[in-house]
Amino acid sequence: MLNKTLADKIAAQALNEIEEARLYKNGKIKNWRINESLYYGQKEVDDTTRANVALGQMQEFVHTLLSKIDNPLEFKYYKRKNSQLKRVKYLNSLKENDADINFWDLKDIVGKKQAILYGRAIYLYYADSIDGYKAHLEPIDVYDFLIDPSVSGIDIETAMYMGHYGVVKNIKELKKGVKEKLYHGDMVKEIIESGGNSNETVVEETNKQYRSYDNETIGQKEIQNNNKFKFWQWITTYEGERYYLLMDNSGRWIRAEKLTDIFTSNLFPYWSWACFPDLTEFWTPSYCDYIREVLMAQEVSINQMLDNAEAVNKPQKIVRVGDIEDMSKVIKYKKDGIIPVKKGVNIDQAIQFVKVPSITTPIQVFDKLQYIKDRASGVGDNEAGMADESGKVGIYEGNQQATADRFGLLNKSYAFGYKRFAKLYEWGIKDHLNKKVAVEILGPDGVEMKNIGKRDIFKKGDEFGCLVEASNAEMTNSLRNQDYKLKFIMAQAQNPLVNPTKAFELAAKISGFSSDEIRELLDVKNYGNEELMSEADRDIEALLNGENIEINEMANNAYKQKLVSYLRDHKEDINMKQFELISLYIKSLEPTIMRNEARKMEQELIESMNNENKLLNSVNGMPNSVPNGIPAGQQAGKPIAQAQNYEV
Repeated sequence: MLNKTLADKIAAQALNEIEEARLYKNGKIKNWRINESLYYGQKEVDDTTRANVALGQMQEFVHTLLSKIDNPLEFKYYKRKNSQLKRVKYLNSLKENDADINFWDLKDIVGKKQAILYGRAIYLYYADSIDGYKAHLEPIDVYDFLIDPSVSGIDIETAMYMGHYGVVKNIKELKKGVKEKLYHGDMVKEIIESGGNSNETVVEETNKQYRSYDNETIGQKEIQNNNKFKFWQWITTYEGERYYLLMDNSGRWIRAEKLTDIFTSNLFPYWSWACFPDLTEFWTPSYCDYIREVLMAQEVSINQMLDNAEAVNKPQKIVRVGDIEDMSKVIKYKKDGIIPVKKGVNIDQAIQFVKVPSITTPIQVFDKLQYIKDRASGVGDNEAGMADESGKVGIYEGNQQATADRFGLLNKSYAFGYKRFAKLYEWGIKDHLNKKVAVEILGPDGVEMKNIGKRDIFKKGDEFGCLVEASNAEMTNSLRNQDYKLKFIMAQAQNPLVNPTKAFELAAKISGFSSDEIRELLDVKNYGNEELMSEADRDIEALLNGENIEINEMANNAYKQKLVSYLRDHKEDINMKQFELISLYIKSLEPTIMRNEARKMEQELIESMNNENKLLNSVNGMPNSVPNGIPAGQQAGKPIAQAQNYEV
């Protein structure tokens, strides 16, 4: 914790930085609100048209584009030297475990949606070791995030400051932080006594409120809650060193530390990517920025068409009133109705219809705008899965390749963000994986459980490579390319230079299998052994609780190895009494294991002899049946040794 004088200076600097970053970003927010209005279907009163129909094209555009880049957030570490092979497996397995627990895939999708609407996806990543190691990935709303305007549009490490609003703490958490010497006691006391600030009028909250109105949700999201407090997490550079602040909107800080005291890497704990990355600008345009004007013009065209159609169906009339006997029969249409006119009146002069504009002209304008939108964005009918005029979902190969290239370019943008995430994730493990955790490892016998710690992964001076998986759009950009890739993988199946597990994984992905389905396919263990390993885990838990358990009658060498491995991997986690109890149980298993293994060997021998004799008998035309497990050679009155003299 910094001394109060220094912390106050840094907090005052942070408030100035927040105002500067807000002012700079404010120009983008006007465009964002228009995108939101179109996406959420907010309609303004339009005096120029009677129809005023919203077409929902922004929703269609966003969801179509999102469906092309919705593949799971996937990166993998790879070895840079042979000694890293096992450690890289551990690291990748831990990452898969954290991704599943922390819902990375869903958080990736909501981030991609923000990128399409606003041009940027922003995430916070950190790990902690409070009550055991945990990894945290949090999508950050673009309205809540601020960054140094002079930052590089590629590398956010060039920024002097950044942070986000909306870190929520309650009174219990604040008092616990004081007790653990994370938060400043006097500051926390002052903030608690001032009451909660959950409904405080902050620029960030006001901006988000407009989005709620566009979504037709009216009223305040937050009510006054004296147990809820919102803070800025702000990281700034002061006299050449980075500092971490947790403070409210008025600059009252509760935590102030050097960044290296929290994140030893000294990296900003954020990662981000842009749809259209730029060398010098962070807040770049979005896909919606480029096509919204076309969508708005298309709505105008369709509403003009509807107005014109109404004018055709219910035309205005010019009536010479004195020539009509009953005006009520002119005003409203009536089936088989007769309009009487005075004698001698020329009907063509008494009633005339006002001419209306053509219906087809707005449709032609709409179609032309649609063509412009498809060309500009790369997201057209084919990407949306809509049929052409012939009723077929067809696309020329050249057009499909061009579309795939566009999505591939977008893939490269967020792949760059994933690589920074991989670096932050690696540092989170180094800082907080202080106790071993269980992960699934793909071994020679299928999927196995393994307890690992950071010493099992990292060695001094280690540096792993990182590979970001290609998007679905890039991997399967056409059925023909998909077929080519599958054929190539199958043709190289026996090539010793090819990793067979990776080849299988790629083939399964191209064929449309999910990550969970691929994992199940790679688990080659039989059900019985899997069930026995589960019983081993159950028995370990019982022994750790001091229970006297009966010998497992199905115990074999794999069951014993499970217990021995647990003792080896948890030497520092269990006490002497637990160690002795498990050791004695392992010794008592020997007779049962010997009996079960002997029975297994006997059964395997019989099966081997049966298979051998089936082969020999098929050559000599003898029956393949082996009743009672007796080899066919003995049934025929011949010893096995004699049967083995046959040449095949």
